[in-house]
Amino acid sequence: MGALLESLPSIALGLFLALRGGRRAQGWGLPRVTAYLLTGILLGPHLLGRLIPPGSPGSFLLIGPAGHEVLGWAKQLALGFILFRVGSEFRFAQLRRVGPRILLLSICEVATCAAAVFVAVLLVSGDAPLAMVAALLATSSAPSATLLTLREVEAEGPASHALIQLVGLNNLVTLLAFPLVLVVAYDVGQPLMATRTALFALAGGAALGVGMAISLETLKLDRERSVGGIVLVLAALGLAGAIDPGSTSSAMLACLAAGIALSNGSHYAEQLSTSVDAGVYPLYVLFFLGAGSELELGVLASMGVLGACFVLARAGGKLFGTQLGLRLGRWQGELPPTLGAGLLCQAGVALGLVAALEVELGEQTAGLRTIVLGSVVLFEIFGPILTREVAVRAGEVKLANLVLVGGTGGARAVREVAGELGQNLGVVDLGRIAAAGGLEVRHAMHRAPGTARANLTFDRVLKILGEVGSDLLPVVDETDTLVGVISFSDTKDILYDPSLRDLVIAEDLAQPVTAPLIPDLSLQEALQRLDEMHVHSWPVVEDGRLVGMLKRRDVYSTLHRAFASGRVSGAADEGGS
Repeated sequence: MGALLESLPSIALGLFLALRGGRRAQGWGLPRVTAYLLTGILLGPHLLGRLIPPGSPGSFLLIGPAGHEVLGWAKQLALGFILFRVGSEFRFAQLRRVGPRILLLSICEVATCAAAVFVAVLLVSGDAPLAMVAALLATSSAPSATLLTLREVEAEGPASHALIQLVGLNNLVTLLAFPLVLVVAYDVGQPLMATRTALFALAGGAALGVGMAISLETLKLDRERSVGGIVLVLAALGLAGAIDPGSTSSAMLACLAAGIALSNGSHYAEQLSTSVDAGVYPLYVLFFLGAGSELELGVLASMGVLGACFVLARAGGKLFGTQLGLRLGRWQGELPPTLGAGLLCQAGVALGLVAALEVELGEQTAGLRTIVLGSVVLFEIFGPILTREVAVRAGEVKLANLVLVGGTGGARAVREVAGELGQNLGVVDLGRIAAAGGLEVRHAMHRAPGTARANLTFDRVLKILGEVGSDLLPVVDETDTLVGVISFSDTKDILYDPSLRDLVIAEDLAQPVTAPLIPDLSLQEALQRLDEMHVHSWPVVEDGRLVGMLKRRDVYSTLHRAFASGRVSGAADEGGS
């Protein structure tokens, strides 16, 4: 508990700067993940930590030993959730169509990458055992950076699915082959026991996934099902800890298998995946914050010729191996030839195996650890940029997702918050504002109304419509642009036709809004419009984006507070319109 409390200021600052930096990075066309990593590097012991010594003013805001301990726990949890999400992309229905081809693509990419790195390291070092281990480490890809980069831009299509599946297959091969390679190369370890433990972790995770799929069928409320994914990942991590205490690889395998089992055993899997992404996103940010704080840029200078060869051989092997697999699998026209560039991210799996090397071989592979750490620095900074570029060039990212949606400016934000506080505390004199003719829609509207995304299912729309307490439900797209509104009358025909319930989405039900309200409109005119349209609420739009919802009862409440001050005459005239 002491470490947690001591680390809270630095972690809070890191989260704030990472999220703000991520937004700025998106405006520059860079993945948010890159900004999260750079924030960790900035606040870590290898940059500002060297300039601000421990105990000096401000040092408590940097990520120190206590912060590293807490971020270490967060990274373990986040990696479990990330592998669960990777596993959820392995849907058997899809694999039946492309299964042999995706396996061939993975084999070509892994084999070519391993062969290229083996030859490069062997030629430079002359050490065959070292070359074998280096080749295996090079085959792994970072599931965390790859998955979050694609999710950030909501990439959807064959290339994006193939990238996630290849990352999962790459790491599965790496984790299962690692103990065998150690035995062949250095005659250490117990390969049979390690393989049996890995298989137990896979089987246990799959059993938990099937069990959760059965449990979901017995739950009736969405809020009960929404925590199923989180419960499943925690259970998989706990099971892996019981099977193989302290092993990162067993934990990753169990979570991967749990995701595969659940995605194929429950039709609620997609809903759970969405809930997991939304619920644990701060954990993902902490993962990259912690990973960045551990990256030492100075290690790049000590990589030498061997390190340069490792990096170039790994990059070339993944690029050419993927192209070979695309040709042999006849993927031309379905997947882009640059697909291999999206597999260059490297972090969690490689770092975990490097730590295992240190335990098994000590200083015998110290040089290789330096090389891998250096390559992780490079590939974690530049890899997400290339992954994003692959998805964009494949045409699987909407243009709207690449454009930074403008938020409220700093001065405007301060005024809005001050106004909101003033109204809620009774400090703002609405009577004076009304007397000056200044009561507008912005003074009475709800700034965070319940909304439905355009792609929501009918059942979800019906649930939200019943919860918002309004006669209309605004429908918005990914950029909060207003698509239309849904009323209860728009849903009545679908309610009694089961054949349509699974086909209709929010966008199909939405009625277009030709004359939305604007924040600067006077309350008197707004009330007149509500009367003319015979509605009790109506959306408020600014620059095409939904910024609020004005309800008739809120207009009356706001006017009543203004009239009660005694500063406004002619109350009946304005309120009776």
